[in-house]
Amino acid sequence: MKRFIALALVILLFALAPAALAADTYVCFIALNDSLLQLTSQAYSQGGQYYVPASVFAEFRVYADYQATLSTARLYSASKELFFNISTGETYDGNGNYYATSAIARGASVYVPVDFVCRQFGLSWSYIRGTGSGDVCRITDGTAALTDSQFLAAAGPLMASRYSEYTGSSAAPSDPPGANVDAGSVVFLSFQGLPSAAALDTLDAWNVKAAFFLTRADMVESPETVRRIAGEGHGIGILCSADPASEFPAAESVLMEAANCPTVMIAASAREYDSACRRYAAEAGLAFCAYTIDGVRSGAGMTAAQLSAALASNSSPLIYLRLQCSRSTELALPDMMRALTASGAVLAQCETAAGSAR
Repeated sequence: MKRFIALALVILLFALAPAALAADTYVCFIALNDSLLQLTSQAYSQGGQYYVPASVFAEFRVYADYQATLSTARLYSASKELFFNISTGETYDGNGNYYATSAIARGASVYVPVDFVCRQFGLSWSYIRGTGSGDVCRITDGTAALTDSQFLAAAGPLMASRYSEYTGSSAAPSDPPGANVDAGSVVFLSFQGLPSAAALDTLDAWNVKAAFFLTRADMVESPETVRRIAGEGHGIGILCSADPASEFPAAESVLMEAANCPTVMIAASAREYDSACRRYAAEAGLAFCAYTIDGVRSGAGMTAAQLSAALASNSSPLIYLRLQCSRSTELALPDMMRALTASGAVLAQCETAAGSAR
């Protein structure tokens, strides 16, 4: 009997060891594809499972709501519903099928088992062991650009910085985001497309000025955004494609009408138009603005982790960065600003000297 009890205790200790390690020794970040979330959202281990806030799945169009009177949380997509009764521990779907798992409540938030939810909604997840600044519970939908090891390498400096802030440590991260960018470097920051109000708010909060390259259609769509861009001191250029000789003047006239703002900046909307736009710029005495770090990526944009990796591999004292205006950029922009400013590099708009080209 004593041997049985002792063996049972040993088995119990081994079963609890991973959870205790994760809960007591480390914080556990949550990452969605290539984006690292703030530590206000963490993964927790309980009963041999990892749990994450139900709300994090909204990035994958799996939305959450909570009915307080029924003590029931719902996760739903266009094709599936899951219900989690916090009081009874029951979990069932919209067809009345019950499952042997449950959600938990932590404070005012509902946490759901990440493995179960991912399998139900066609997602994947992995647990990435960190190197002293926390581990990562990473959820992906197949569109992530980085492998787990690449993501950890790219996100590591940002994890260290956030871990220090979270734990109250006064020690500075040994390798802050963008550390390979020298303090004397200049980053010429530009955006392609119409920015959201939130993106402009972020730039204002960081006191950063950028250049925005817009098409005629962009400016016709939202002249009030054009006026705000100009009014807040950002530069505005014309985004052209195969026929810049007609596209530039037509867009410039709309720009003047919307914001009384002349421009000498022109950029190509895709790499294949670089030659035509560069040639037109030289003929018309305009400044052709290209980029050395592509944050447009054919409209897909980039994450803060991808930007940090790109900065770390760039040793040039002059960096031309262009970002795609999109929802993903809006969400990642605060972390991008941290990555760009951590090294002390100077942030500036694109060069506007007529004829300057990169």
